[in-house]
Amino acid sequence: MPPVKTDPLTPGDRLECRVGQVWFWEGYFTRVGIDLISYYGAELIQVTDLDLLAIGLGPGLETHRTIGESKSGTGKSAPKPLDRIVWLRGLQELVGAERAELTVASSVTPRTRELGRHSRVSVESINDLQAREAALNLSKLTDLGAHGPNALLLRRSVKVISKDDPTLGPAFKFLTSTVWFLDPFAALKQSLGLLETLCHRWTPGVKDDEQLAVRWLISETLSIWVLNLVNIVGFVRPMDPSAFTSFLRERLADGVVPAQRMRQLSRDFDKFISGLLAAAKASPEVRTEAMGAFEPSPPDWADSAAELAIRLGRQPALRDLPRQFDLVVHERLARGRDISEAAEAQLRLNDPAARSSVSLIAAFLRSFGSLKDDLSELLIAGFAKPVQAPREPVPQHETEATALTLPGLDAADSVAED
Repeated sequence: MPPVKTDPLTPGDRLECRVGQVWFWEGYFTRVGIDLISYYGAELIQVTDLDLLAIGLGPGLETHRTIGESKSGTGKSAPKPLDRIVWLRGLQELVGAERAELTVASSVTPRTRELGRHSRVSVESINDLQAREAALNLSKLTDLGAHGPNALLLRRSVKVISKDDPTLGPAFKFLTSTVWFLDPFAALKQSLGLLETLCHRWTPGVKDDEQLAVRWLISETLSIWVLNLVNIVGFVRPMDPSAFTSFLRERLADGVVPAQRMRQLSRDFDKFISGLLAAAKASPEVRTEAMGAFEPSPPDWADSAAELAIRLGRQPALRDLPRQFDLVVHERLARGRDISEAAEAQLRLNDPAARSSVSLIAAFLRSFGSLKDDLSELLIAGFAKPVQAPREPVPQHETEATALTLPGLDAADSVAED
């Protein structure tokens, strides 16, 4: 079934899609149209959205943010490059971005480029963009995954379908706005809760408008969850496993009020309630049971999430995993098609490390995110298993290893450690 009718794409929309595709294939996790109004409120901000947001992962899996704006107009009323540079400089501060990129249809003078550099804004023309596209050989990598004109039309269809649904509408707003402004721990916790809700709405084999929206929302939730998980794995490497587990439990216990502050408040509440119950001559049992009612606690999956992060931290090339996962889930689930050979080769989807990482993630999500088996298999199958030549058996003493066990992790998914 084709997506529901939406407004046609403008030249500006298409330019944003081109820039977004270039960023993705240059190595960034990229999204277009991040809604600012839903997060900040219309009474506080006139900027409706970020044209583009790119998140890069550094060597320690720390995130680096770049925002972008694309202007396809060339008339006298078109915004001047310097005005947009100043605009983008302010937006960087607002959304915590380290740099910005401005793409304009007009030519760019050396003076404009120099002024941009002082404000951490790269300025490029459409000719510059075409050169980047040619260097990436994008002719075989256009409109794949969550990127490109048809991907944008699909997203707009999902917005229309979800608008009046009490579950899908808030989910769409969360995924296109709020989640991008949360710290990775809050994003991990909230997106997992959303995934569980959405998976209950998924009906395999049904291809109506609602299921079109549900598949896209699940795909986006999974992609964002994996991005934040990999970011959190960066905290594992300088810590021993027990210290990291305690650290993660503490961060996942945070709510609107940080866990440490909430514990202080909890002790004050305990004293106050204890005094009330004593004045009311409540029994010692009732007074004991009331203690710790406001004590913050991590979700029941916190220890397993820590174990998952520890195991992923031993995997090589983890910086590529969010983009690999993003393309696979959007191609296979949201868009319902096989992955092209060009994309598979470019993202190295047949890498055994990528496949084992996805198997570990799928095992965790089957246990705690209500990920159904057929959806789990669909994702894992997107990471092609390489054909290996037969080899001589290895003596038992050379293959002995210890493996951590995640709930729901099958023996076939287990990864031996050196």
